This record gives sequence, structure tokens and C-alpha cells, in this order.
Amino acid sequence: MDDEVIALIKSGMNLKCGGCGQGKLFRGYLKFHDNCPNCRQDLTVADTADGPAFFVGFFTMIVFAPITLVLVQSVDSIFAKILWFLAGIMLCSVVCLVLLPPVKAILLNLQINYDSGEGTTEK
Repeated sequence: MDDEVIALIKSGMNLKCGGCGQGKLFRGYLKFHDNCPNCRQDLTVADTADGPAFFVGFFTMIVFAPITLVLVQSVDSIFAKILWFLAGIMLCSVVCLVLLPPVKAILLNLQINYDSGEGTTEK
């Protein structure tokens, strides 16, 4: 992988601007600043839309659904089945909430760096 891409991914994982690597991207949990507080890069030029939610949800369900189902089926008591099921849902939810901001930051940094935009059918 290109060193530039690795730097963009690392800055995204740290929730920092891809341009300078210093400025914080978020003003809230998932709300971006309009501009980087450090280098003043315009952060409104890219839109991550539902991409981060899809990638995070897809990944966590692939990992946690089989584990949760195996744990639920491995116990005999209905109370234990319900408990394992609820624990699996809670763990999956927490992992999604933790992974969502870094994935959103990584996608934003990559979009801005590669000047990617919405696809069109016009040539």
C-alpha cells in the first residue's frame, strides 16, 4: 500500500485531518467541522453518506452473529440463551459505536485526498 494512503488511514484512525495530520475532524460524535481547525482545509467537499455505517455494520455482523448464535445454542437454559443473546447484541452495538467515527474519518480523508465525488452517468 502507498505510504500516502497509510498516512491517511492513520490520521483517520486518530480522528485527525488527512491534510495536516493535526486538526480534529469532529465537532461532535459524528459531526465534522466545516474546516480543519489547524490547516483550514474545507471538509464539506466530501460526503461519506452511509458508507461508514455499512462497512462497520457488515463487519461486526460477520464477526459477532456466528459467535452469538454458537453461544446461544451451547446452553440449555432459556434464561442463559436470552442472556447470551442480549450480551451478543450489546457487544455488537458497542463495537459498532466505537468503530464508526474512525471509519468515517478514514473515508473522509480518502475522499478528500483523491477528490472523489458522487458518481454520474454523464460522459
